[in-house]
Amino acid sequence: MLIKLFGILDLGAAVMFILLKYSLGVSLAYFFIFYLLIKGLLFFGDFNSILDILTSIFMYLATQDLFFFFSWLFILHLLQKAFFSLVG
Repeated sequence: MLIKLFGILDLGAAVMFILLKYSLGVSLAYFFIFYLLIKGLLFFGDFNSILDILTSIFMYLATQDLFFFFSWLFILHLLQKAFFSLVG
């Protein structure tokens, strides 16, 4: 059940990250930034946790209108994590 909740939140974070490209939902994005940062720190020690922390950093930069091309890689990472959490 907790894995499905993480999958839904990761999907929401990916959608929010895409919306930040168009400067939409900035105030709601801070929830997902803190969610990814806390989750990355709680489960620190594996590669996905490090990517969660990096994703939260780049999502924060996107709230400041700094959206980089490789931010799409972080979005794909969130989408694949959401997919495997919800399917598995």
